[in-house]
Amino acid sequence: MTQWLTGAWDDQGERAHRVVAAALRAAYAWTVRRTRQDAMREVAKMTGVVMEAHGPGRGPTTPLDLVACLRQRLGLLPALATGADEAIAQVVLLDRDDRLTADAYDLASEYALPVGGPSDSAQWMPSWTWMRADQIRSDTFIALIEGNGQESYVASRSFLIEHPAGSLVELSDLISETGVRPPRRGYTDIPADHLHRSSDGETWWWPCPVCRWPMGVAGTTVRCRYRPHASVYQLTEGRAATSRPTLRQIDEGPSVARPMARPAADSRCLEFGVWRFVVVPGASELRVKQRLEKLGATVELWPELDRYDLHVRAGDKEFRIDLKEYRSVYRLIADLRAKAPRARVLLPKTHEHQLGILQTAMPSLQVTTETRFCTEVRRALRTA
Repeated sequence: MTQWLTGAWDDQGERAHRVVAAALRAAYAWTVRRTRQDAMREVAKMTGVVMEAHGPGRGPTTPLDLVACLRQRLGLLPALATGADEAIAQVVLLDRDDRLTADAYDLASEYALPVGGPSDSAQWMPSWTWMRADQIRSDTFIALIEGNGQESYVASRSFLIEHPAGSLVELSDLISETGVRPPRRGYTDIPADHLHRSSDGETWWWPCPVCRWPMGVAGTTVRCRYRPHASVYQLTEGRAATSRPTLRQIDEGPSVARPMARPAADSRCLEFGVWRFVVVPGASELRVKQRLEKLGATVELWPELDRYDLHVRAGDKEFRIDLKEYRSVYRLIADLRAKAPRARVLLPKTHEHQLGILQTAMPSLQVTTETRFCTEVRRALRTA
């Protein structure tokens, strides 16, 4: 485990990180090879990165060899065979139809890196396939900070989290009414694999009940690309030719409000990278804030222009909290080692299972879970 978490650029963990990053880029490029003339050049370039990380005589040596590996568990690649991160070793990036899998969007995206040197592919590949998550967040937040101080920053960031998708008219009206700053890249077309086309030619999308971003659509199955947002639905066409398709929840989790189909015409959403690395953790931040306020605490969001996430006052006690929501606990550990947090780390309820690994790897880290922290806040309020 130690080698995976620490070390110089050329240690085993960093080589494995480069392999996953290159594999993700190659997988995306392969899915668009019929529409992008230079996609195969990107696959070939990422093959070079994978070969360099493995060293002579190990791993795939041609672009087609690499593509074949993307249809299997990444753990079969020598660079990932002995790593501590079993979750990423189980990931398959391309499905039987050569489409990106849910794990590519959900887990592997946390491994994205600008590998392979300068490339024109940055002009056509989505940012989440080649930019670090912290860089996507930084670019987004810098644009918001350029507003009129703390109050404007909180309002603009909250707006992104609460309105990650909608009709163009609706979003434009809300931006105009609230005066918030939209993200630098603005809102974009909803991806095709997040839309359903009915028999009458109308296209529809459904907001995730948790994060409100368009859920992925695969045949008649509809679910959020982020696995911890666990509701899974089956869609059924409307009985009348002009009626909306409907969803039925088919997972075994708690029942949630059933999302209504929304017309895709003139609808827009935040780009994937902003959704995945700003909206997803932001939805947890707002939810935890509301939960603490219901207990009776006072909560300030992103104080000092995001020095940390939550400043909590409960009775005569104050707490500084940095919520961390990573699908890979090993990426979280690596990032915490690279940049120490400015507040106590809090794992949201969907990620509380990561606590043991995190404490073992970083015994001096101040860390708690949402459940434990709420208990601590209740105690502080009772004794005030």
